[in-house]
Amino acid sequence: MRSTQGTSQDVIERQIEINASPETVWTLISKTGFWAGERLQFGVDAVVGNIDRLDAGTYGTFPVEVVALDPPRYAAYRWASGFPNQDLTESNATLVEFKIEPQQAGVLVRVRESGFAALEGTHAFREDNFRGNSEVWTAQLDQLKTAAERETR
Repeated sequence: MRSTQGTSQDVIERQIEINASPETVWTLISKTGFWAGERLQFGVDAVVGNIDRLDAGTYGTFPVEVVALDPPRYAAYRWASGFPNQDLTESNATLVEFKIEPQQAGVLVRVRESGFAALEGTHAFREDNFRGNSEVWTAQLDQLKTAAERETR
């Protein structure tokens, strides 16, 4: 199915239907920062409290903290998407939350990224960061759908 969107200046929300089991989708979503970069990365197992640095190629290296895991339904991460090659701080990170909801023919995956209004920097910087991440989430969820459905075959 198509991904849908909703936004405000502080929160990006997307969702997509995936024809796979919650457990299959969970094996992908429970990889720290899998969405960072142009291609999804499923190499780092998420452990609550860990901060992993993920190489996003030309975009730089991003710290991602595992905030919460509730298999196979919920995962939350903090990351400094607008601050490559820096450490996480209270003023440079957004919260990314994934919810997996069983449906008749698979799952509905919801992603919510929040905290853009509190980022340090100018108003224009916060708007650019919000806009850039807003555009990327649709593509990342499409890639997640492809990966999960490929695992199901």
